[in-house]
Amino acid sequence: MKGAILGVIPYLTFLLFFIYLFRAKNASRAYVLFCLYFFPVIYSPDHTYNVFQAISYFYFFYSFRSDKPVFSKYSHPLVWYVLLCLFLGALLSEFMAHAFIGLISFLPIIIYIHVLLFECLEEDSFIFKVIDVLKLNLAIAIGFLFLQVGLGLNFTLFVSENPNITFEAIRYPGIFQDPQKFAQFLSALSFITLIDSPSSPRFTKYKYVLLVLSIISLFLTGGRAALLGLAAGIVFVALFSSNKVRIATLAGGVVVFVVALAFSDYLAIFNRGESLKDSYDTRNAIWQVALQVFGKHPVLGIGISNYASYMEAYAKDQYWLVDGEKVYFDHPESGYLKYLAEFGILGMAGVFTFLFAAIYKGLKTFFNKVKDFNIIYLISAIITWMLGFYSVYSFGDTRILILVSTLICLLIAWSKRYDKGFIVID
Repeated sequence: MKGAILGVIPYLTFLLFFIYLFRAKNASRAYVLFCLYFFPVIYSPDHTYNVFQAISYFYFFYSFRSDKPVFSKYSHPLVWYVLLCLFLGALLSEFMAHAFIGLISFLPIIIYIHVLLFECLEEDSFIFKVIDVLKLNLAIAIGFLFLQVGLGLNFTLFVSENPNITFEAIRYPGIFQDPQKFAQFLSALSFITLIDSPSSPRFTKYKYVLLVLSIISLFLTGGRAALLGLAAGIVFVALFSSNKVRIATLAGGVVVFVVALAFSDYLAIFNRGESLKDSYDTRNAIWQVALQVFGKHPVLGIGISNYASYMEAYAKDQYWLVDGEKVYFDHPESGYLKYLAEFGILGMAGVFTFLFAAIYKGLKTFFNKVKDFNIIYLISAIITWMLGFYSVYSFGDTRILILVSTLICLLIAWSKRYDKGFIVID
């Protein structure tokens, strides 16, 4: 019964998208907002298909009937460089067919980034609209989590259960299947709650409530890497703050730590069933295999989405046992190493140039033009994900890919506002 209900959700999402798009006055803006408004359900409950990809390809072809087809208004050489690297990597790959399927699956996020970035650069108010919807998603995700705590783990958006959620204490996955990905979602959006939005005063009024609830939720996920990322983001904010804010931040951190220790028996983050050393040793063995793969294919990698195929052919001990069947690793327990192995140096350099260029532009604007702390909050949100990405390939869930892409686009657009002479009076 549960599988049947969840199986209907994607079809309803498709239908709602068509209705929403056809009735919209601005199709490109409608496409972005739909992806964000329906963020929790643009997924596949059984991992067999991807709603976001289907929506994006439909919009791509639909856009040709408007005056703003995708890639017509805004395009950057970096995008074509990345696509060229991935195309060559797929073409030269030992598993060519699978790599080209992976490339087709990768293109929708390029479409999304192009459309979102253009709309944010075209109108500043759309930036705040996107931020409001991100806060709304955070509130919905927290509400879903607390319902899950009350109703049990059967209250979920996925057909199959993640085996890594029950230890001495439960790791709650929320709207995700993997609690580690949910933890990355919470830690990143914690900083977005601090951005005041003139278009939605209710979020500004309750922003600290939302922030506290997101941190509490993070402890319920048991995500250590995400918690470390949150701490790094807080330290980053404190570096640019006054001494008064630093002292308050330190005091707040101590209070949270003491309260968390008091309830440690009930929090999965302290009861994972394995020590940090054991967790590191297990992952390190997998990382070494990925580094060996990269060492053999350093320039263009083994081809996008080919990690599992490569493991099955050349590293037959790299698998999970799922219901008694071997499932070969499709990632090496690290997002960076997966990209390094699949994209090679050239492809990975292009992808992360997009990220680091946005951070550089934001810091340059902050130091040279205006001390706008919203830039620091956006960078901190990205930093929290970056630290978690080292031990979790979170892009396996398209929603995290959408989230991170959205944060980077917002940072770019926010920084470019000041190129127009925009001034904030504090």
